Amino acid sequence: MTRNRNPRILGTVDDVARAWGLEDRLAGAATIGYAYGECVRCTVETTRRAKVLAGAAHTEERRIVLNAELLRRGREASRNATLLHECAHVLADLRYRADCRHDRRWKRVMAMLGEPPEISHRLDFLSHETHAVVSWICVGCGEEFHYVRPPRRPIEVCYCPRCGPEAGRLRNAEIPRRRKGSRAVQLRLF
Repeated sequence: MTRNRNPRILGTVDDVARAWGLEDRLAGAATIGYAYGECVRCTVETTRRAKVLAGAAHTEERRIVLNAELLRRGREASRNATLLHECAHVLADLRYRADCRHDRRWKRVMAMLGEPPEISHRLDFLSHETHAVVSWICVGCGEEFHYVRPPRRPIEVCYCPRCGPEAGRLRNAEIPRRRKGSRAVQLRLF
């Protein structure tokens, strides 16, 4: 995720965790020391540009970016899990002085935060299917391929990787139209 042009700053991780009732969960990693202190001072901001990415941790910049869709009413569990997931990246990277990605060190920090060490969560409102501008379907097996941006290659030269170039020809699939106004995001910060 690139730098936000007009970020909506929610506050520091400490402020946001307190407002969302996550301070006890976050305190589970207080034994890490320096990394914990740096993590709670990270800035938390939102973006409307990301279509399918729930969040991102930028350890060197000491900031965490959350998809604005997570702040809609009824999505608190996904919002909290995403914040803690990104905090685990910052904590692990600073603690081990390396880009830990989703390795065993990151999983260890997730356990400290009381979160299952899942790499990704299925969030229908952030799926490729929901935000597809182009959808193709294999004529052989029926698998669908959803693209958030138009593919660079024409459909005629692409094929299903499972069925191969002969049986796996692709055709355009119908994309259901979204209702007007369904993209509006109602931000509820605290």
